[in-house]
Amino acid sequence: MRASIIITLLLGLLAPGAEAQRPHRAGLWIETGGGIGYVRIASSGSTTVTSAPGSTTYLSVGVLLSDKVLLGIENAGFVDEMLGFFRGDTSSIAQTWSLSVVVLWYPWRSGVFAKGGVGVAQGTFTVTPTGGGAPFTARGTGVGLNFGAGYDLKISRKIALTGCVCADIAGIGDVVLPSTRVDDMIASIYHVTIGITIR
Repeated sequence: MRASIIITLLLGLLAPGAEAQRPHRAGLWIETGGGIGYVRIASSGSTTVTSAPGSTTYLSVGVLLSDKVLLGIENAGFVDEMLGFFRGDTSSIAQTWSLSVVVLWYPWRSGVFAKGGVGVAQGTFTVTPTGGGAPFTARGTGVGLNFGAGYDLKISRKIALTGCVCADIAGIGDVVLPSTRVDDMIASIYHVTIGITIR
């Protein structure tokens, strides 16, 4: 009799406990946010490496593969208005965006996750020539990689604040401007973001 009571109590504790510990992630999910970042631009034909601060935004949507794995599509953008990469130009604006397939992995029953993805990336560079005249815009397209780590802070059953420390590597290819040509440009973007996640 005593053994059956103990077994019943244990089963009663284990079953609800397992359900209560399940992550709040379920079904479709959407996440959007932004933050601050830092870009480093280099090329295969030069030893010059230029860096500058900027701002980043993103939007992700996806599905739940399991309690620990989420799959999604992410559209992210980075804007920098202080780039000094192109000599002979009075000002330049660099914009980088990417469209990637991303995977989020939650190794524990908590909000900690690791993130990785691959997709297409494009860099758009607008410069104003030193001698005046209309701004000139050049574009390059290539492959983008992204990875990072973050944390979901649950604020309701389906909503969380999500912070992430991430890095994006964009191989943009050749960029040709009136004052210079940059071969095999690679932009490395490091950013810290805060977003709202609905799952």
